[in-house]
Parts: sequence; C-alpha cells; structure tokens
Amino acid sequence: MQKIKQDYLFSTVVSDSTDVNEFIVEFSPSEPSDTEQKKVTRDFDELLEFLIYMDQNE
Repeated sequence: MQKIKQDYLFSTVVSDSTDVNEFIVEFSPSEPSDTEQKKVTRDFDELLEFLIYMDQNE
C-alpha cells in the first residue's frame, strides 16, 4: 500500500463567469494545521500543475 504525506479534501465552485476556460477547485488539508493552507486552482493548467506536484511529493 502506498502512503501519502497529505490527504486533501476538494470542492468545486460554480459561478456565472462567462470565461469557458475558468473553473475553480479548492483543495483543503484533511487535517488542518497552521502551516497548511487551502490550495485554489483557477484553470486546468493550475490544476494539472498541482496534481503533478502532489504526485512527485508523495
């Protein structure tokens, strides 16, 4: 079994934005701490970068 350093919860937000490329995904640490902050991705590129970062830092 693979162990992950940090678990995240995520939520999505729906808005009335007219930009078809914009979407928001918020990642919150499952065990909040003073050092871990919420990560917000606002487009697909940011989301991919964050997922790649998480994969590399397991």
